[in-house]
Amino acid sequence: MPLTRLPFALLIALATPGLSPSALAMPILLPDKADLASRTAAMPASLTDLPAPVIAAFIAQEDRFFWERVRAGKDSTLTAMAVRLLAEGTPTGWSQASPLEQKDAVEALTANATAESILTIYLNLIPLGDGVTGLTEAAQKYFDKSPKALTPAEAAWLAAVAGSPEIALKPANAGRTKSQRDYILRQMHKAGAITDDALEAQLQQPVPTQPD
Repeated sequence: MPLTRLPFALLIALATPGLSPSALAMPILLPDKADLASRTAAMPASLTDLPAPVIAAFIAQEDRFFWERVRAGKDSTLTAMAVRLLAEGTPTGWSQASPLEQKDAVEALTANATAESILTIYLNLIPLGDGVTGLTEAAQKYFDKSPKALTPAEAAWLAAVAGSPEIALKPANAGRTKSQRDYILRQMHKAGAITDDALEAQLQQPVPTQPD
């Protein structure tokens, strides 16, 4: 291969002795539309099976304007997380990419996937602590039920954990995690996902206890 046709990152690495191995990373590569559709269809947590409050909980946690942003062709932090999760563990991982490559990948997913597909990726690949990946595993581990059976308070608690599992699940931070759960419940109420009465009832629900 002629030198001028080598990937730009590789050219820079060859010209700069001692450059970090991350400089050899290629741009983030995402599945094409057909593969993306196939992968999302096979994921265990499907939006069509989830109650609106469960979906609303994760929207409230990550980006309450997610639907509006994506359908207008704009980036969302939730889309960025979906890209990061898709790229994790691959040669084109998120952390190895430059900020511009990350931005390009987020724009590409926004353009090539529906809002529903992006959210499905997020819900199925998000880490939820203690080696748990995705909403289906988390609902089973923490509440011994399927995602579609989660109460609004349970869904809101899982969404609060998704923000930072390592911190949220520490017993010393149980009060902080509950406060975040309650904030998410109030955002769900503002979005019309739960009624006034449901909000008051769900705010009174206990949260899971974590062993020391």
